[in-house]
Amino acid sequence: MKKIINKLYIACLIITMGLFAACTPDSFELGEKDITVDDLVENIAFSITHDSENPNIVYLKSLLPTSYQVCWEHPQGRSQEREVTLQIPFEGEYSVKFGVQTRGGLVYGNPTTFTVESFCAEFVNDELWTLLSGGVGKSKTWYLDINADGVCKYFSGPMYFYGTDDDWETVTLGLPGDGTDHWSWAADWAGNGSWLFGDTGAMDYGSMTFNLIDGANVTVNDLYNGTVQKGTYLIDSKNHTMVMTDAGVLHDPGRDAVVTQWGNVKILSLTEDYMQLGVIRDNDPNEGPCLLCYNFISKEYSDNWTPEDLPDPEPTLPDGWEDMVSEVVTSKIKWTMSPDVPYDWAGLDGSLLNNFTAGSYPDWAGPIAPNLDKLSLTLDSQNMTFEYETPDGNKTTGSYTLDEKGIYTFDTTLPSYIIGSTWVNFSPDANNQLRILSIESASGKVIGMWLGARSSEKDEYMAYHFIPNTGSSNDTPEMKAIAVDNSKIVFGNLETGKNNFRIELYNEYGETKSNSPIDITSLVFDYSMELKFTISGLTGDAATKEYNAGLMCTGSNWWPQYSGTNDVKIKGDGTYTINMKAAGQYNGVIVFVIDIFDMFSDISDPESVQVTIDSLKIL
Repeated sequence: MKKIINKLYIACLIITMGLFAACTPDSFELGEKDITVDDLVENIAFSITHDSENPNIVYLKSLLPTSYQVCWEHPQGRSQEREVTLQIPFEGEYSVKFGVQTRGGLVYGNPTTFTVESFCAEFVNDELWTLLSGGVGKSKTWYLDINADGVCKYFSGPMYFYGTDDDWETVTLGLPGDGTDHWSWAADWAGNGSWLFGDTGAMDYGSMTFNLIDGANVTVNDLYNGTVQKGTYLIDSKNHTMVMTDAGVLHDPGRDAVVTQWGNVKILSLTEDYMQLGVIRDNDPNEGPCLLCYNFISKEYSDNWTPEDLPDPEPTLPDGWEDMVSEVVTSKIKWTMSPDVPYDWAGLDGSLLNNFTAGSYPDWAGPIAPNLDKLSLTLDSQNMTFEYETPDGNKTTGSYTLDEKGIYTFDTTLPSYIIGSTWVNFSPDANNQLRILSIESASGKVIGMWLGARSSEKDEYMAYHFIPNTGSSNDTPEMKAIAVDNSKIVFGNLETGKNNFRIELYNEYGETKSNSPIDITSLVFDYSMELKFTISGLTGDAATKEYNAGLMCTGSNWWPQYSGTNDVKIKGDGTYTINMKAAGQYNGVIVFVIDIFDMFSDISDPESVQVTIDSLKIL
């Protein structure tokens, strides 16, 4: 068995910090001697000069030999070039820091100041300045594109994600751009609002007001924290960047700590009505660097915005759905509630909002009620009658109708029954109706159905998961077994900076890419996967403590994610099973691992641990 301890693992993308986040040199050439802070002084290591005709143009120049890789921190951002030209429109005193890459790392000298004594209107007549502030002598207010009602008026969500090398050229102009870290995810609020801004969720976060009145001033009104930041800003029109001093980009409070420089901004897009400002996520202990893009709309656009008069979205059911729910084997079908995944919430289009899997229900939902496989709804499509039975033996009978939209209407009230914690109930809506939200099928057979009760308070459904039970043992398709070569499994502390014990079957960016224990082309399924594994030889505290384990099976072009943060509990040596329901069709994977969270340091003898995959099945 092959084990690798403390191996660098890259979860999905090879991400490198962009120039704007840190002054990381493109090369690491060293001069004849290492540089100290005392060496990095003006007119010896570098020079600062003003243009002879326009003193608002300032030249920064390295005086060191070309063998030194230099870095600058200046009023318009950061640079690595040996010579930098600044265009400073406003009078005032400005600071520059000059740095050099040495054997011991990046060394900066003490800040050096220079003075600009006049205003240069030419530099703020650029379109970016005008679009942002309204123009010289004016001001303009911007809102984060989300309000207390969860409405995004221009973008599909208030925040998107980009690679660290993305910028104006890649986002606005659609060009390839420089660097290698280019990707994007436009996280829509409808599908991601439950987690995107954490506990704060949808609210009025405040505003940013930029002006060009006696300088370039910015006021950030943070309504969540009840604070007002007043500062200044400078735009580098050529590079489409902005530096905010004494203020930072308005953002969700849950990400305060993951960005170290909220005032160093990439302008990704900017028009009269909307703008996108990017900051580098460079301090997240759980995620690598990326560009967090905050989406804003102007106050004028927001005030004049009216929602489109669109009908509510509706679930889309497959062709022939009437036969699918009426004639699985006979016209009389007994639907039983799933005991593992009995409920969720769904949008008006029928899509599940949480995609719960077995074992992944959060604490706030409480424990699932027992014996839910004994909660049944038997529908006779020939006589249009029903029988509803709860686990305590109570029965309700009557008749029903099913319309062309997939809405069941019952003539007799179905009594409410608690299915989770003390407050999650199975019950039709106020009109005694349940709507078919989706139908699950595999190998041409119906294996599940989600029914929804429309909420009277929100634009959503309470969704209930039922499984057909016709009494025939041939109705459920057999799962397909996938061969696993246990001699090729890699396991141990594979992810730098984390304390997880990882079992790796495939990693697009790891060793198993060329030597995987499975044929990833065979991992094609659209409903579920069952993975059974055995772990032995656990020592120290790891032999007795209980740990959460999560499965990460990430399809092509998907963002890496666990099927659940607690797919199974691990306690000592034993055989464990993870069942995963697909959120969409899988056709190959880029990451396929099991993480046992926070366990590795508790193993006193990692070399003694053995892991085998006992079976891997898909449906």
